[in-house]
Amino acid sequence: MAAIISGFGRLGDYWAAQLAGTFLAPGSTLSLGGLICTLLLAAFLAVPRGRRHMPRLAVWRRALFPKRLVASASGRADIAYAAFSILFYGLIFGGALVSGTAIMEGVGRALSALLGPAHPVPLPMGVATAILTVALFLAYEFAYWLDHYLSHKLPILWQFHRVHHAAESLSLLTNFRVHPVDTIVFATIVALVTGPVAAIAARLLGPAAHLWGIGGTNGLIMLSAVCLTHLQHSHLWITLGPRWGRWLLGPAHHQIHHSADPRDFDLNFGSALALWDRLFGTFRQPAARREALEFGLGAAQPSPHGLRAALITPIAGALALTIRPFARRPARPSVIGDHSAASTPSGSSASRSCA
Repeated sequence: MAAIISGFGRLGDYWAAQLAGTFLAPGSTLSLGGLICTLLLAAFLAVPRGRRHMPRLAVWRRALFPKRLVASASGRADIAYAAFSILFYGLIFGGALVSGTAIMEGVGRALSALLGPAHPVPLPMGVATAILTVALFLAYEFAYWLDHYLSHKLPILWQFHRVHHAAESLSLLTNFRVHPVDTIVFATIVALVTGPVAAIAARLLGPAAHLWGIGGTNGLIMLSAVCLTHLQHSHLWITLGPRWGRWLLGPAHHQIHHSADPRDFDLNFGSALALWDRLFGTFRQPAARREALEFGLGAAQPSPHGLRAALITPIAGALALTIRPFARRPARPSVIGDHSAASTPSGSSASRSCA
């Protein structure tokens, strides 16, 4: 009995630390301060242009937290994913398969062995810090794009990523709708990409370069999460206009990514920047007016939202593909019931908001 009580006590301590780390830590993209900024920005963007009077609070509430969030099976599943991510993910699953710090140190040693001692470029501390921060932000954005691209293109990874695309309606909580394996793969790819970039930057910039960050999180990643990534799965049709919308990805871009229309498959993979989508030909800018889009895995294969579909079915599908390594991927129309999107931790918890 004492052991059971002690176990519950440790679980309570873990949950308290997890909640504090998620909502109170300055470096968390899901900190209360960051979320408040996101909601205020969403409320501002939800106001129609040219409107003279600010909408009532009830209008904002309906815009930001629509009834379908709790009235639909898809919305309730998003709530369950969010609770699971915050309370249980770190307890059951680990993080990345490899450490970004370990990769950085290993690459640094390899470069020293091949090229000899480093000779950093003499730059003012502010300039070196800016270069390092931007370089790691671009590396993170590329890692996000690459992971997302592979999750759509590789059948085994798609088995896990399709859980995210099973959402039939989008909300601020859909960012949490990610299979744990999908999250682990994402974190590993981020480490594999950002680790070498950090090692090269350290060699070129030297000790003068310090990451500009908030609580250990890259400040640009934090800024993009608060202003863009958290809103990525909002149902609000925010295009960011014809100029900024060509370089930054807003909710409308990501709604296209979640579209069940085959013409919209494999578009807008990025997190906050459209840079990599534009470079690799996967970018589509949304129309100024809301496009009529349907979400989910397609009418032919309704999206299940239960626990089995969330955790077990993807593993079974991946094992089947492993056993049949030369099995051909289904034709695209059925791939949607077998195909991809996300966020996450564009990192934090199991979400890609901070991922």
